[in-house]
Amino acid sequence: MAPSSSPHPLQKIFRRLRSLWRSATGGRAVELPVLFARFQAVLAAKNRALEIITDMGEKLGGDYLFDINYTQSAYASLFEAMEESISAFAKLTDNRYPELAEVLARIDGLIRRMLTSTGPGSNKLVLFHGDITWDLAGEVGGKNYQLAVLHNELKLRVPPAFAISTAAFDEYLQHNGLTGQLADMGDEAAGGEAALAAMRRAVLAGSLPPDFAKALAAAVRKMRSRCGRHCRLAVRSSADEEDGFFSFAGQFESILNVECTESAVAAAYRQVVASLFQPDAVAYQRHLGYGLGRVKMAVACVAMIEAEVSGVVYTAAAANDQDTLLISAAWGLGPGVVDGLTDADLYTVRKGENPELINVRVGRKELMVVRSEGGEGTTTVATPEELRSKSCLSESQVLELARQAMTIEAFYKSPQDIEWALDGQGRCYFLQTRGLRLGEVEDSAPAAAPLPPEDLPVLMRNRGTVVQHGATAGRVFILQHVDDLDRVPRGSILVARHDSPHFVRVIPFVNAIITDLGTPTSHMASICREFAIPTVVNTGDATTVLTAGQEVTLVADSGGDCTVLQGVAHELLRRQRRGAANMREVYEYRRQKYIMRYIAPLNLVNPLEEEFTARRCRTFNDMIRFMHEMSVQALVEGAVRQGNGLLKLFGRQRAVRRLKIDLPLKMLLVDLGGGVAKEAGAEVTFDELTSVPLRAVLQGMMHPGVWHEEGVALRGRDLMASMTRAADLSNAGATAGYNVAVVSREYVNLSLRFGYHFSMLDCYCGDRPRNNHIFFRFVGGAASITSRSLRLRLMATVLAEYDYVLKITGDLLVARLSNIGPDEICRILDQTGRLSVYVKQLDAQLDSEESADRLAREFLRGNYTIQP
Repeated sequence: MAPSSSPHPLQKIFRRLRSLWRSATGGRAVELPVLFARFQAVLAAKNRALEIITDMGEKLGGDYLFDINYTQSAYASLFEAMEESISAFAKLTDNRYPELAEVLARIDGLIRRMLTSTGPGSNKLVLFHGDITWDLAGEVGGKNYQLAVLHNELKLRVPPAFAISTAAFDEYLQHNGLTGQLADMGDEAAGGEAALAAMRRAVLAGSLPPDFAKALAAAVRKMRSRCGRHCRLAVRSSADEEDGFFSFAGQFESILNVECTESAVAAAYRQVVASLFQPDAVAYQRHLGYGLGRVKMAVACVAMIEAEVSGVVYTAAAANDQDTLLISAAWGLGPGVVDGLTDADLYTVRKGENPELINVRVGRKELMVVRSEGGEGTTTVATPEELRSKSCLSESQVLELARQAMTIEAFYKSPQDIEWALDGQGRCYFLQTRGLRLGEVEDSAPAAAPLPPEDLPVLMRNRGTVVQHGATAGRVFILQHVDDLDRVPRGSILVARHDSPHFVRVIPFVNAIITDLGTPTSHMASICREFAIPTVVNTGDATTVLTAGQEVTLVADSGGDCTVLQGVAHELLRRQRRGAANMREVYEYRRQKYIMRYIAPLNLVNPLEEEFTARRCRTFNDMIRFMHEMSVQALVEGAVRQGNGLLKLFGRQRAVRRLKIDLPLKMLLVDLGGGVAKEAGAEVTFDELTSVPLRAVLQGMMHPGVWHEEGVALRGRDLMASMTRAADLSNAGATAGYNVAVVSREYVNLSLRFGYHFSMLDCYCGDRPRNNHIFFRFVGGAASITSRSLRLRLMATVLAEYDYVLKITGDLLVARLSNIGPDEICRILDQTGRLSVYVKQLDAQLDSEESADRLAREFLRGNYTIQP
């Protein structure tokens, strides 16, 4: 038998709906089946994108290195899936969010520049920090970008500053003929002192290109207008990968106390760029797998603070101690702390909503760094006697600094290394933040430092601060002067009076570092953690206790205890396993990590916040999240709009069916396909419903004891309020006056009215949790504004127990939930159905916050009695 060519009754219904709504909306209405099909197309496209992201995350996010061909191929497929998702999304939403395509192009440009060294880049040479956006991070470097985030996003106090970009660096090299000179040097020549010295001289002798000079002059004028004609600047390195996966701590020049004039800033800029080719900096780059010229130099020009106190915050004390933070502080400018020039104060704070100062160690602080009197630069001077043993910070200052540091850590969702300064008025300025690299706690690392079975003399015990734990042995080399670093033998224990970032020249080759002075928050400490070199600082007298050439064993455990033994503890060292960070030192691995940071992280979380916009998307995952939530909203709006037409069509089209259930309400039902059993007639029973989410909601509404038939008397004020609100509420929703459910097997859009209460529920419940959502909206009630507010308080308490994201505006409650499995979503729908019925009967019962909270608790216990 040939199939019938007559149209399905549903097609007639939706043709009629389309006609009705085209006339009402200027001819732009889309019938609901088409809208639903477009919604499913968005789901299919985003699922394909998410599957590729998951595969890339598993391959590129672990400790395995994949060929660049895989990365390029996977990204090409992902970009195609994202384009398909945006195309489907644009059709569903009538291209309501064109800026999403702009975001895609910006992210694509960032990734392609890393994959292929091509793609569009910014041509901006100089930018003030207020103008730096998320997509310019690579072009202004880590230091500039993070300062801009503190200012623009967190609204914290940072000094006025502008950035000189990597585009300016490229122009500078090209204008002075240095690009070819750099290429001629090659990686093999990178260690050649003569070649590097020639490159530094050429950089220092160069001139600014005209456009660069013009932009710099304008920035200097603007800075002087902001900070005054006597403004001084800190001109600091901000290389494109600085403060990223590796800190580059102390490897490049920072020129302090620079006069705010074009010539002075230009001269300081040349010095910072030239420091890229210092032997120590080149050695660090090579240790990390960077070829010469791979790192591009941006520069930060930051207004100098008249700092009375400076220091560093580590928002986690150790890898196995994330509950405390460390604050180091010293008089004067920051180099006193970060360069380990003085014995700084150290404050330990227990983190929490109310942070607690739990330990104070006041350092000797014999030296301090101050501005040079006659010109740029700084001078190290003796600290005034009355300040040496005085704590730099009061308890209230410590706790306030801790609170702000915790805010920064919460924003970045990871421990931070933060530089700060207090001016003469006690105002705290943040000068830098970067991810804190903490030594990983290995399974084999002892919880405490056990003495080995050999009977070896103890030379030092529990002196100083453990920066990086581990156990190792070697011969002591006592460093008298930094020039002696070239004589440090491989495998030795480096012992020095002060710590220094210059140690990077030997850090990969020595077995451990021990210093008399220093702090766990210095530049050297950061580098030692990066290379997992066992390190102890601030021992006080290691250079006098230990003897040059002496063979010793150092045991520094993750709990902060350390022991130095005379001789080699062979058995102990055999049990220790030093974790190498070789994979992290591979350039390809870092490139993979860079790419994934624009793909996988999720920054857009709460769809009910004002910041949940297309322009706030910073990763592909953000875009997918935004498209999903806005697709749900488009589907909800379409279902509600077209629900208005159902009443006009009811009685004239049999395809609009009645739902016959054991509840005192009337409901119309329209099936998009699969929501009703094939044999069902004009009246559909509960057993004939095949829509999974609608069945779950109705089961909740029909739960024994939830629905009370008896009337509930209104108090006088509530009765008066109902008389004044009845007209308003009759127009509160598009489906006011009747109930309608639009369904498929996995989908329901349900509009309900119980007296003066109006609610709408939209749900997709399929096999894939990431596609699933519930959108619930409630408004109304005939009671006074106080009772309505209390009702929403009760509802919010209950819904929060099921992890809904909530927003209440006036007497409108909106709740959302997404990314949950079908079994869990049905359980939550059941409870939501119970609640929507339960609250309609509470107008006379809510007279205080205590009553609302009591009834919420009883509801969650399964007690639906409404009498007091």
